[in-house]
Amino acid sequence: MNNRDEKPLVSIVTLNYNGKRFLADLFDALRACSYDNLEIIMVDNDSHDDSVAFVREHYPEVIVHETGENLLYAGGNNEGIKIANGRYICLLNNDVTVAADFIEPVVALFEDNEKVAAIQPKILAMKAPDHLEYAGACGGFLDWFGYPFLRGRILETTERDDGQYDSPMKLFWGSGACLFLRKDVIEETGLLDVEFGLHMEEIDLCWRIHLQGKEIWCLPESRIWHLGGGTLPQHNPQKMYWNFRNNIFLLVKNLGIFNLLLRLPLRIMLDILAMLAEFAKGHFGGGFAIIRAYGWLLSHVGTMFRHRRVVQRQRKVSDREVARRMYPGSVILEYLLLGRKKITNLIFYKKLARRNQAEYSTAFNELLKTTNLIKT
Repeated sequence: MNNRDEKPLVSIVTLNYNGKRFLADLFDALRACSYDNLEIIMVDNDSHDDSVAFVREHYPEVIVHETGENLLYAGGNNEGIKIANGRYICLLNNDVTVAADFIEPVVALFEDNEKVAAIQPKILAMKAPDHLEYAGACGGFLDWFGYPFLRGRILETTERDDGQYDSPMKLFWGSGACLFLRKDVIEETGLLDVEFGLHMEEIDLCWRIHLQGKEIWCLPESRIWHLGGGTLPQHNPQKMYWNFRNNIFLLVKNLGIFNLLLRLPLRIMLDILAMLAEFAKGHFGGGFAIIRAYGWLLSHVGTMFRHRRVVQRQRKVSDREVARRMYPGSVILEYLLLGRKKITNLIFYKKLARRNQAEYSTAFNELLKTTNLIKT
């Protein structure tokens, strides 16, 4: 452990767009945090309510950075990362509350293990605190076809929190609702990709972190509660557009050439089936959202491959190494055809768990017991 007697600065970056209704709960919770070396930054994406005036009046300790335009999730958070001074940065949604001690175990793990580049806490549902939350739960993985899922949520099925995922685990991706990052790793991998706009930009960043040979963990000792749907509801056609568009972009950008040529055609076939299913259910907005997503992809092939070249030049490990954090089957087919709606029921879950079950070092275990680093 480095610098045992020091508390490293942690920068909390929260993005706001017309979210005044969330801000008192968020900033009151951050004020109550037991970790006292915090820098709190609110990036305002050109809100039209009085969010900025409200925060400046009631929370003068918060640094307010106004973008002057809506830069969406990636662009807005990048602005916060650029001005953050902390050794560690926490990207935190504005529609959350946090446990008072949610920062201590995260900092302790970062300080204990330099290979850990990103950490997600356990994310619980604010409206149903005994359930894991749709957008974060206990951390994410991708299946063989590139579909994301979570420890605690597959497609529309979100699990009750009975402590079944309380063990630390190495992840493929951590949720952008609350994601702690080493600032020096971000300087190496690059910022969030603004071409993603909304949704999956954190998965892209996590994939690039893996390509640098670093680790991403879920640390359930740290807990937050997320409202969810603060920007776009789960079934909004615009959200479907971003998800289908960005999921293909994600694969094109980060997969090695062999795996890309193998998986992409099969994935496109599954997306066509998803589009037909939307129309068959009378969800015309969803069906046309998928068509629009592929319209963007076909018209931006050059853009995607320019981004791909940058990533592939920077990669330090092979697809084989990154695949250790991926599910080796199809979550979609198991869910729809076999009715397997919990990650623990998936055919290859035990294999995934064995690969990624994380073990604390002896030093970190002792630190969790004493927390002398943090609470002196």
